[in-house]
Amino acid sequence: MKEKIRNGFDSIPQLEKDGTVHHLGIDHSQIGEGVILTSNLERVERIKDRFENAKREAFHREYITYTGTYRDVRMSAMSIGNGCMPTEIAVEELRHIGCNRMIKVGSCYAIDPDIRAGDIFVPQGACRCEGATLEYVNIQYPAVSDLDSFFALLQSAKEKGIEVKTGIIRTHDGLFLESPFAHEGVKERIAPWQKVGVACVDNECATMFTVASILQMKAGCIYVVTDNLETGEAMDYEKDYENKIDQIIDIAAEAMRKLIKGEEYEI
Repeated sequence: MKEKIRNGFDSIPQLEKDGTVHHLGIDHSQIGEGVILTSNLERVERIKDRFENAKREAFHREYITYTGTYRDVRMSAMSIGNGCMPTEIAVEELRHIGCNRMIKVGSCYAIDPDIRAGDIFVPQGACRCEGATLEYVNIQYPAVSDLDSFFALLQSAKEKGIEVKTGIIRTHDGLFLESPFAHEGVKERIAPWQKVGVACVDNECATMFTVASILQMKAGCIYVVTDNLETGEAMDYEKDYENKIDQIIDIAAEAMRKLIKGEEYEI
C-alpha cells in the first residue's frame, strides 16, 4: 500500500482494530488519490461541495474527511486543525494509507508591502521557524513545494484568469505574535524576514512541505492574503473573503485533478 522510504524516515502505521489509522480515522479505501487540506473545520464542507457524490468518511478529532469525484477524478477533502503537529500527523498518516498528493488551502498574512490584502499567494518555499520539522532533520534542509504541485496551481489559476503572487512564506508557531491581533512588537518581529525577501507568514506550510519531501510525497499550498502586517491593510471580510476562498478552492481542485491525471503544465 505504501512505498518503502529509502532515507531512514519510514514509520509504522498506527492502526486500529478496524484497519483505520489512529488519528485520521480512515483506511486506504476511504481516501482519494489526492487530498485538499484545510485548517478550518467549516471550510472542508465548502471543499466537498465541489465534488460529486461526496461522502463523509470520518470525523475524528480535528480531522474531517470527505471523498468524492471532481471532473470524474476521485479525490478527498480533509480538515487538519491549526498548527504544525496536526499537520505533521496528517501527512504521515496520509502516506500510511496510500495518499501521496496534497494541496493546502487557507489564509495567511503578508509582510511584503507590495502584496495586497485580498491577493492570492502560492508559496514556492517556506522558512522553517516551527518546531515540528526539527524533530525530523536539521534546519539546513529546505521546505519547498514540489514542482508538479507548484506549477499545477499556477496553471490552474491562469486558466481561470486569476492572478496569483508567489514567493517565500515564514511558518512559525506563535500565531498571535505575528497577526493583526498582536498588542505590540509585530514590526520588530517581521523586519528581519522582510530584509531577506520573505513575503508572507503562516502556521503550517513549512511542516507540510518538509515532511512531504522527506517522505517522497507531493505537496503544494495556496492562500488568500487577509491582512498586510506592514501596511495595516485588511481585506473586507464581509464583501470579499468568501469569494476569495471559493477561488482558491476551485484552483486547488483543478490543480489536484491535473496532478492525479498526470497532465503536463506550461512553464
